[in-house]
Amino acid sequence: MRNPQSNRIKLPPLATLPAFSIAARTGSLTLAARELHLTPGAISRQIKSLEDTLGVQLFHRRHNAISLTDAGRQYLIHVNAALATLENGTRALLPDRVRLVIQAPITLARRWLIPRIGAYLQENPSVDLNIQSLALGASDVPDVTISYTRGADETRFPSAFLLDRTVAVCSPLLIGSVAKTVTPEALLDLPILLDTADAWSWRRWCEAAGIPFRPRSGSITFDTDEASIDACMTGLGIGQASPFLIERELREGQLILLRPTINPIVGAYEIAGSTPTGRAVGFNQWLQTSQAA
Repeated sequence: MRNPQSNRIKLPPLATLPAFSIAARTGSLTLAARELHLTPGAISRQIKSLEDTLGVQLFHRRHNAISLTDAGRQYLIHVNAALATLENGTRALLPDRVRLVIQAPITLARRWLIPRIGAYLQENPSVDLNIQSLALGASDVPDVTISYTRGADETRFPSAFLLDRTVAVCSPLLIGSVAKTVTPEALLDLPILLDTADAWSWRRWCEAAGIPFRPRSGSITFDTDEASIDACMTGLGIGQASPFLIERELREGQLILLRPTINPIVGAYEIAGSTPTGRAVGFNQWLQTSQAA
């Protein structure tokens, strides 16, 4: 009679799965190490142990960047599902659950907040978050509202937790090897991508570069940062973006910086409202200390 145990697949070291999941989400061993309070070397060893056990490569590694292989993307779906099941089961056992409603601009939520929110939940395991986009309207009374204000003067934002600087970026498909030597004036000879109808970011950038804003090859206007960044990645033109919103694209070489020393302030993200509720105080404090994470 066949032994049913012989059909069982040997599970990988379970302790390596959170490191794999977080590294895949952040695209960085350093950020994964920060969330798990380990060293980048320890994260690297855990992932190597997981790859050795599975007999497949989960990440492409180049310079200081990592990106998932096809096998890694497939495996991540199952790992995240398993971790979510365990997390939900654990949360169900914890008493005194706290619900925290956060409203934020959609691009900030997707590109800055979500990649970092795992660190907050690790420190606050009894909190259930509800993250809502300001653009889509409120479905709940928020505990925390993150607002964006335009401005070119840092002194206008004494309470900002994140200053918004803008840099010129493009796909390497558009410029390629001459990117490091292209002049600010020459950028305006290429198609220009705008994330607002009044070209606020481009006008501030040109002012900092000491040149007039006179695009000579046409422009495409979008109504969100997200759309402008997507268009930039496809090679449609030169765009403006905040470096903290395109961290992964810069690491993976999907976007390149042009004249990075020209990076004027164009606004700031602040916590709106006056006196926060008790449950929001801790989150607000976390926001103030997370801008470098």
